[in-house]
Amino acid sequence: MNLLEDRFLLFEIDEEKEIFNEIKVIENPIHILLDSSSIFIIVDPIDKAIWVWEGREAGIRKKFIATQNASKIRDKHGIDFKIIAVDEGDEPSNFKEIIGLE
Repeated sequence: MNLLEDRFLLFEIDEEKEIFNEIKVIENPIHILLDSSSIFIIVDPIDKAIWVWEGREAGIRKKFIATQNASKIRDKHGIDFKIIAVDEGDEPSNFKEIIGLE
């Protein structure tokens, strides 16, 4: 069982429905799933963080939807969770560890 399965929840934006859908991660590190044209949310219940990863090619509409939905996801998992926006290519080291790049 990998770290993501054990500890994190992963959601990907559905622009048409204006929601985020949960993605089940089985074997691969999360960075393999990240797509530059999309936005993902990772819920980290141990560090109480909602990471919003924005691909460099994600459009303004997707970013707007992400902003609206991140707080809804936070409220579902814990109102004391911090929402942290992360731009592709400018990920902090602790985020890189979560997604399997470090």
